[in-house]
Amino acid sequence: KDSPWQPASAEEGFEIVRRRLFEPLDPQAARERDSVAKVFRAFYAKHRSEFPAECGEGGYERRIVSAYPIHPELFDRLYSDWSTLARFQRTRGVLRLMANVIHDLWENDDKSPLIMPASVPLSTPNVAFELTRYLEEAWKPILDAEIDGASSLPLRLDNENPSFGKIRACRRAARTVFLGSAATLKSQNKGIDDRRIKLGSVLPGESPALIGDALRRMGEHSAFLYAEMGRYWFDTQASVLQTARDRIAQVTEDQWQMELLRRLREQKGRGDFAGVHIAPGSDGDVADEDRVRLVILGPEYPHTSKTEGT
Repeated sequence: KDSPWQPASAEEGFEIVRRRLFEPLDPQAARERDSVAKVFRAFYAKHRSEFPAECGEGGYERRIVSAYPIHPELFDRLYSDWSTLARFQRTRGVLRLMANVIHDLWENDDKSPLIMPASVPLSTPNVAFELTRYLEEAWKPILDAEIDGASSLPLRLDNENPSFGKIRACRRAARTVFLGSAATLKSQNKGIDDRRIKLGSVLPGESPALIGDALRRMGEHSAFLYAEMGRYWFDTQASVLQTARDRIAQVTEDQWQMELLRRLREQKGRGDFAGVHIAPGSDGDVADEDRVRLVILGPEYPHTSKTEGT
C-alpha cells in the first residue's frame, strides 16, 4: 500500500534524540525536570524584555519538559537553521552532534541544568568536526581564534574581566552566535537576534545584561563578528576593523607622525592668532611678544586626561 513519507518534525526530533541518547526518567528525576522547567520559565517571565516573548509562557515550559535535558533553543537552531544546509541530515546529523556534545559534557562533569547552545564545546575536535564538516574550510581557523579555541579572543576577554570570567560570558555568547548564524550566513536574514543569544546563553540567577556587555566587548575586538540592527553573526570575511588593523601594522611610528605633521602644516589659516606654530623645535621658535600665538605640540608630547604633567 502506498503511503507518503514525511520527515520528522522538530518536536518529533526532540523525542527521537532524547530517547536515543538518554535513559527514561524515574519519578524523582521527572520531578526534578519539572522543577527545572518551572525555574527557567519564571526567570524568562521576570526578564521578559531580555528574551523572546514566548519564553515566559506555559507553552515554553512544556517545550523544556519535552526536550529535557536539552534546551529547546539548541534544538531550534539545529532543526531550523542547520537543517537548511544541503548535507546536514536533520535527525542523524543532530544525533551525531549531540552524542559528541553529551559525551564531552559528561567527561568534564558539567553540572548545568540544561544543555544550551552556550554549552556546546566547540573547542572539542569531535564536536567541531560535526559542525564544520558542513561549512567552508575558512571556518576552522575562525572557530579556533575568534570563538572557542584554547587561545581564542572570548577566552582572553573573559580572563581580563572578572565579571565576564565568572560565568564565561564572552565564550558563551560566541558559541551561541556561531550556532545561530554560521549555517544561515548566505541567507538574506543572516544573524541571530540578541534576545535569542541571551536565551541560549543565560542561566536562571544570572544577569542577561552581562551577555549584552560581552557581545559589545567582542564587537570592539573581533575581526569576524558583525552586528547590525540588534542581530549578530560571525562571517568568514574580516570586518573593517581587521582591515584597519592590517593597514596600521604596515605603517611605522615615524611615518604616521610625519604624515600627521604634514597635514597640520597644510592648514594655512591662523584665525585670530598672531601666528600658528606646528611642533616647534624649541621655545625659541615662538616669538616672545605680547600677542596670542597658537602652539601645537608634536605627537611625541601626548596628553591624557587625569594625568599630571604635559
